[in-house]
This record gives sequence, structure tokens and C-alpha cells, in this order.
Amino acid sequence: MLEFFNIPHTYEKIVPDRNNTEKIVEVPNILPTFERFAVNIGVSTETLDIWRKHYPEFADIYKRCQAIQKDMLNDLALRGFYNATYTAFAAKNLTDMCKEASADADFQMRDAYLRAMSEMNKND
Repeated sequence: MLEFFNIPHTYEKIVPDRNNTEKIVEVPNILPTFERFAVNIGVSTETLDIWRKHYPEFADIYKRCQAIQKDMLNDLALRGFYNATYTAFAAKNLTDMCKEASADADFQMRDAYLRAMSEMNKND
């Protein structure tokens, strides 16, 4: 399973530009999903869930694959490869990121910024 999920985020592809000159562009790999993994090995996602409950080693690898998937989603979204609306949907449904966690992070970021600005003003 790790081999399926732990893939390069992008690959290079040669394409013609407007002048019909070849150029190399970076292309995103398809985001690995548990649904696609299950189909590839001939089981359902429900079977993966059962295995997670009964086999602690499998559950650990599953969690590592979730982290790999989340990292790839974040990386490719931040680099503009994914539509922002779909990225928000995918992040909420495929990862542990949700609106509430995002709001907490926004408040933490704001508070850190205000503290840093306050410290800068004290030093002036």
C-alpha cells in the first residue's frame, strides 16, 4: 500500500508551445485514493476498514498513507495544480482537515501575527 501512495507529486512532460517548440512542463500525478487502491487489489473500501480494525500493522500503514495523501493534496493545491473549490472539498472529505480546524488555525495565525507586531513595536 505504501508503494501505491508514496509516488512523486509531479512528473515532467514534453509539450509543444505556441511556436511548436518543445518545452518541459511539470504535471501533477493523480492523487492516490483508498478507493483506487482497493479497486487495484480487488477489494472494497469496506474491506480496508475491516482490515484496519483487525490488524494493527495494517492500521499503521493506512495512517501513513493518509499522511502521504494529505501532503500531496496540500503540495499540489498550494502550487496551483488543483481548483481551490475542489481542493477544499477534497481536504475536508479525504483528510482530517475541516472548516473548524481551519478556523482555529486562522485564529492562531492572527494571534501569532499580532504578537509579532506588538514585539516589533516594543523594539522601535
